[in-house]
Amino acid sequence: MRFNIVCSGCRRRFSVEVPNGQGDQTVRCPYCSTPHSLNVQRSAPVSGPAAVSAKVRRGEVISNIIWIVLGVLQCVTLYAAAAGVWNVINAILALRNVKHIQPGNAGVVPYFDQRRTWLIVLAVVNIVLGGVVGVLLVLWEWHLRDFVLRNRSAFEG
Repeated sequence: MRFNIVCSGCRRRFSVEVPNGQGDQTVRCPYCSTPHSLNVQRSAPVSGPAAVSAKVRRGEVISNIIWIVLGVLQCVTLYAAAAGVWNVINAILALRNVKHIQPGNAGVVPYFDQRRTWLIVLAVVNIVLGGVVGVLLVLWEWHLRDFVLRNRSAFEG
């Protein structure tokens, strides 16, 4: 894990790579030797590109199936029908892209990276027309997007 630090002693910037490990770590400024404490938090690693892409595919399939169910239920009610149609169409389009989530596919990271605006629009549509479940699903989609961006090396190989 790489940290960029501004030294409190000499005000110079330096970068340090912290080896695998968790908890409190002490590094020294390479210019003035001022000690700096870092609290390293690591999440449990997902092993290998195949495991990362499998987790993303599984998350996308589950998420989009829930979006379709939610959209169909919303279509039943007159008030939320617009959000329901919106959710069903977007979920079907996203399900068509699941087959492309493969290790080494460099297009996966930009696809998830560009979803920020789409997720915000989706949240607004579901807040106004859809309700709380749609907002919770948007939060899940945001988590999945961040997972892909944190594990971009699995796709950019």
